[in-house]
Amino acid sequence: MRYQIIDFDFFKSKDSILVAMQHNTNCPFVIARVFYIYGVPCGATRGDHANVNSRFLFVALKGSCKIKIDDGRGQEIIKLDSATRGLYLDKMLWKQMFEFSKDCVLLVLSDCYYDKDEYIYDYNKYCSLVRGGGHIIDALAA
Repeated sequence: MRYQIIDFDFFKSKDSILVAMQHNTNCPFVIARVFYIYGVPCGATRGDHANVNSRFLFVALKGSCKIKIDDGRGQEIIKLDSATRGLYLDKMLWKQMFEFSKDCVLLVLSDCYYDKDEYIYDYNKYCSLVRGGGHIIDALAA
């Protein structure tokens, strides 16, 4: 599966909820990097790119947002609005995050360290690559 919703087990006590994420339990990769996005202005989008090497796990810790997933052949929109479920995305999927609620805090886990050279920002180039019309190394060099 190139992407999937993962429902996290959680532990509820009388006054709190604990959610743990770990490799081979509910995160399909070893976590190398963690970042979060918040304070996104109304109507703004984030993402609009594909990653050659990185896989991701998105979790809306607070509030909600939508993520459009595009594999170059079709698109699907997933709404994240619970801290007990996440969205796993494999590498080489185009992603766009949008419709952030005012209070949204979007946690992102990745299996790769940041490398600006693995990002593809040109959608047409991305489509050409995933449809077999180009080479990833050439696309990154352009």
